[in-house]
Amino acid sequence: PCITPAGFQFLLLDTPAQLWYFVLQYLRGAEARGMDLVEILSFLFQLSFSTLGKDYSVEGMSESLLTFLQHLREFGLVFQRKVTWEGGTWGPDAHGFVLVETNYRIYAYTDSELQIALIALFSELLYRFPNLVVAQVTRDSVQAAIANGITADQIIHFLRTRAGGVGGSPQTPRSTLPLHPQTPVLPPTITDQIRLWELERDRLRFSEGVLYNQFLSQVDFEVLRDHARALGVLVFENPGRRLMVVTPGGHPDVKRFWKRQKHSA
Repeated sequence: PCITPAGFQFLLLDTPAQLWYFVLQYLRGAEARGMDLVEILSFLFQLSFSTLGKDYSVEGMSESLLTFLQHLREFGLVFQRKVTWEGGTWGPDAHGFVLVETNYRIYAYTDSELQIALIALFSELLYRFPNLVVAQVTRDSVQAAIANGITADQIIHFLRTRAGGVGGSPQTPRSTLPLHPQTPVLPPTITDQIRLWELERDRLRFSEGVLYNQFLSQVDFEVLRDHARALGVLVFENPGRRLMVVTPGGHPDVKRFWKRQKHSA
C-alpha cells in the first residue's frame, strides 16, 4: 500500500482539523448505519458546553448515543472511566516541542513516532535521541515533499502550529512547554525559502501540443497563428522561426483551415 497525496496533506493538518474531518465523515454516514442524525448532533452541541475533566453520567442514553459515545472515545474526544476508577487528574499527553532555527535546522523535543514521521516528510533527519530529533530542511527534502502532493503552505502551517521559538540553546529544557503555544514563531527566512523552493518546480509547465512549421512565408504563418489564437488553441509561437504549437484538441480545426488556405492560394 502507498499513501496518496491526499493522505500526506491530511497528516500535515493540525489535530483539531483532523478530528473535525473524522467527525464530519462520521456524521455523513451516520444515517446509513441506522443512527439518528438529529440525536447525534444534539449530543455534540451539548458536549461542546460540557466542562473539561468533569464527570457526566451516561444513564438514560439510547443505544445509538452509547455507540456514538464509544466512537468518540476511540477518536480521543471523550474519556470514559471504568466503574472501579476512583478519580484523579488526567490530561492530554505531551507530544513534544518544535524549535526552528534560521539555519533551517529543526529541534523536535518529542518521542512520538507520528510526529517524527511527519517531520521526516519534508526534512532530513540528522540525529535521533530518546526525546529529541534533529532535522534539516533542505531544497531536496522540500521538493520531494512537494512531489508527493504536499504544498509549501501546508509545510509552513505544520511548522507554525508546532513552533515555539527561534534560535536559542538546544540544551534548554523543553519538557514542560506545550506543543501548540499561543504565539508560535517561525523565521521569515524559513517560510520565504520554502515557498521559493516550491516556485522552482512551477517554472516549467508541460503541455501536449501539435507543432506547425515549414511555412513558406511570414504571411502564411501569421494567418494560421491568428486563426489558432482566435480559437483559443494556441499554446506557443515563435514568429522569428515561423513555428507554432496548438493543443491536440484544436489541431483538427487548425488543420482543416490550413488546407482551405492552401487550396485557395
